[in-house]
Amino acid sequence: MKFFGSGRARLGAMLAAVLLAGGVGMAFAASGSSSMPPSNAMAKGRGINEFGMTKAFFKGHVTSFTYSRGYWCDKSVRSTASSKCEAGAKWKKAPSKQHDPLYITVPLGFDVKPMSMECPNGLVCVDHPGTIDLRRLEPALKPLYPTLTKKQLLAVLRNAATPGHQHFITDRNGGKPEWWDVRVVGVTSPAEYQRISHHKSAHYLLKQVKAGKTTPVIPTNLFLYFGVK
Repeated sequence: MKFFGSGRARLGAMLAAVLLAGGVGMAFAASGSSSMPPSNAMAKGRGINEFGMTKAFFKGHVTSFTYSRGYWCDKSVRSTASSKCEAGAKWKKAPSKQHDPLYITVPLGFDVKPMSMECPNGLVCVDHPGTIDLRRLEPALKPLYPTLTKKQLLAVLRNAATPGHQHFITDRNGGKPEWWDVRVVGVTSPAEYQRISHHKSAHYLLKQVKAGKTTPVIPTNLFLYFGVK
């Protein structure tokens, strides 16, 4: 797992907070339950086509996304989530030649008022997946759960609820809809989270990533389709 580098233990702690914030922590106690988070899928790796909007940050301003297609997850990257989406490994095949990065910030280890996030915990945003496979993070997470066997932890990570998040983009693509490559950034400090949200800028976000104020950028096999107003 070269992805974690020397910060493996630190990043593992951050991602563990994601699991708790996203409701996966409760799955430990409810591992015998047959209930699963909704995937929002119409087929393997393909989301239900819906039409709707969310907000996003771009160059210090708030802008709007208009969605018209369900999510797309690269099925050549193995995933055990019901959505077939995965975090921790980059896609191998993209749904189009042209796409831009979409950075999402996830608050880790602290609470954020649900409606202060565009996509809160427990609410599947329009054309987003409801589940995601986090098994590739198991080696980093295992030391944090010494009472769980590897098998038990993997059972939790294989179909986790997608955590709440905010959106950041680096360009508008001329207002034309396109596929966007989803990349995750975890934020562990409430003060840092507020600073990033206040700046409303992907440039500032990536500056903080480079400075080690957040987790490294976490790749996924997930794409979302929308146009920017």
